Amino acid sequence: MRRVSIRFLALGALASLALATSANAATILQFTQANPADFVTATPVGGTTTLTTSSLAFGVSIPVKINNIGGVQQAIPLDAFETFFTFAGAPGGLTSSGAATTMPVGSTTRVDQLYSGTIAITQGVNGTGGNFLTTQFSNADLNGFLGGQSASLDGSRPPQNVLFTSNFALIIPLIAGNPPENFSLSFSNLAPSLTVNGNGTISNFTAQNTGTFATAAVPEPASVVMASLALVAGLGTFGWRRLSSRA
Repeated sequence: MRRVSIRFLALGALASLALATSANAATILQFTQANPADFVTATPVGGTTTLTTSSLAFGVSIPVKINNIGGVQQAIPLDAFETFFTFAGAPGGLTSSGAATTMPVGSTTRVDQLYSGTIAITQGVNGTGGNFLTTQFSNADLNGFLGGQSASLDGSRPPQNVLFTSNFALIIPLIAGNPPENFSLSFSNLAPSLTVNGNGTISNFTAQNTGTFATAAVPEPASVVMASLALVAGLGTFGWRRLSSRA
């Protein structure tokens, strides 16, 4: 009986360790566009490409529907606006840094280019009203396949610079203490398809987009992990000694 109890205690310690090391991972916000006639627009000038948000009805902001916020799925999506700003938060959009690179992948060619800027999801147009979530980032990777009609913009801290801010009650505690943060914007229906121009930057296109923003798991300090492992090892040794003493 004690042998069984000790095994369950050891397994419990391992389970607690696994749960502890995966704590603090959370979906912060997910959105979709409200109107497929609104666009993210890529505009190259010289060797730099700028991504901007545009809407026929709302100018520089795209109306979006928030389907998940603070890890809570919304039965009725929240109305919001998506606006791209520069890294400093000024009007202008997300800007590329450095040349686009191409790399053969099987029978296709992958395109990558780094971008920096600010993505604001707010209650009002042009970054006004309540701040559901604002993401400031540098060196996020815009990537897709040459000649394809889809792409994504991916950023993660670490190794890149990604910082979330919000004044929405469900989100504030999830980003307190600056846990590792990441995001991905998915671009679809690129027109024309993804290409690189003669200046070495991504060519012009329009696309619709959706987005996911999240925090990653925060590993426990090494001292906690080692102490947990020592506990499990000690329990195993105790059980062996008890069995040996009965032989």
